[in-house]
Amino acid sequence: MKERNQLFFVAIALSLGFFACNSGPEVIDKIPTNPNRYDPSQPTAVTRVIPDYGIIDDNFIVEGNFPGKLEDMKVYFGTRKAVLLSTDGKSIVGLVPKQSDGYNDVSVVVGKDSLSPDGLVFKYSQSRSVKTIAGRLGTDLWMADEEYRNVDINAVTFGEVHYVGTVKGRNDDIVVMVETGWGNRVFIMSMDDGLLQKVSSPGNAGAPAVPSTRDKFYAVKMRGDWDGSDHAVYVFTPEESWAGGPTGIVITNADVNDTHGASSTFGGNDDILYWLDNRGRIAEIDLANKSYKIFSAADQMPPNINPDNYGGEIKPADGLARNLPNNFGTWQDSYITYSHYHQCFFASFAVQHAIYRLDKNADGSWTSTLYAGNNGSGFTPGNRLSDAQFNQPHGMVVNSLGEIFVVNRNGNYISKIFGDAVELVAGKPGVNNPLANGEPLESVFNNPRNLAIDFEGNYYVAGGNDRTVRKLSIE
Repeated sequence: MKERNQLFFVAIALSLGFFACNSGPEVIDKIPTNPNRYDPSQPTAVTRVIPDYGIIDDNFIVEGNFPGKLEDMKVYFGTRKAVLLSTDGKSIVGLVPKQSDGYNDVSVVVGKDSLSPDGLVFKYSQSRSVKTIAGRLGTDLWMADEEYRNVDINAVTFGEVHYVGTVKGRNDDIVVMVETGWGNRVFIMSMDDGLLQKVSSPGNAGAPAVPSTRDKFYAVKMRGDWDGSDHAVYVFTPEESWAGGPTGIVITNADVNDTHGASSTFGGNDDILYWLDNRGRIAEIDLANKSYKIFSAADQMPPNINPDNYGGEIKPADGLARNLPNNFGTWQDSYITYSHYHQCFFASFAVQHAIYRLDKNADGSWTSTLYAGNNGSGFTPGNRLSDAQFNQPHGMVVNSLGEIFVVNRNGNYISKIFGDAVELVAGKPGVNNPLANGEPLESVFNNPRNLAIDFEGNYYVAGGNDRTVRKLSIE
């Protein structure tokens, strides 16, 4: 990038040197203007882009013949519009925008003319990295509750960070962290201020669920201190300094047969929260009316099945549970997320090493379909159904392009499903020591649990046994 940008500075330096060597009084043009080199005898055209490869915010020049003013011009790399800096009628200078990795078509709009020459492409290289933003890799030194009061994020240590989410801050996002295991604490980290604080929580809170407004978050109590208590729904708002308060909605154990649930999510309606338990049942929670419905054939299961028994066979019959796995696993081995791109829900089941697609039908019923995996434990890239392997898939998130990012807890890696293909994006499968940041495929995790995406498309990873929250940046 520096070498390419130096070409612009060299040209400027040469022109200044030329004028400095001429006699006569020095004239300083305080508002320099570009000469108009547009040739009206020739058609509007695009000939080439220089350079034809690069990264975000590199300078580029599109050459051709362009009438009009800069504000009448647009340059696209794929579907991403570039910021334009200047034009002289024969060239347009701008900054390379963030775009898809690989080759992208370049097109130019001048007034009402749209120009997309065949073969005019730009090879884009995305920058990628993994870095720790809170906690210390592998350091198991819990701080006392009173120490988590507006503490610098570079000075904190955690227990096991199981869940993470993002909500809207002043300029940057606020990151929500949930430490479970023995800690059972909820933290708010302001990226604007670089400060972290502990907030009141229901104890054994599940993964945060954030509505489309991104101005609050919800958490459902998984199970209170192993006492078999009900699943209360809590809301956290900035107006209450993010202190968690009860919504008045409680999913009773009488309705869900004393099960656990680690995650909840919103669909296309901010008034409805969906909670998944560890037997594959969904509670549809109406926040406005403070009510809920349970969707599953699991009500027909024998009541004495132990949900904490990995080997316990659960054989569903009808309804939502149709086509779901026979073994569901322990209290936090199933996760749910919603995809606005696919217009459906996805659920991961760690024991099955599989991901299911859940569609809510027009009549209110649900259909579940195996979407990826179910090919045994491990890591194998390839077709999501016939070849791909996961290793205890846990948290998931779907970006605006429809890419599904999946945390593989026992595998210590993050995979991506895009279309029919599964690939590795971060971590070293099967390796959990020594912990490392840096280039994503060279980074090392230890039992990561969950991840979330911010408004800029960065990913935050709840590190589990890493004792950290890490940021995975993939443009």
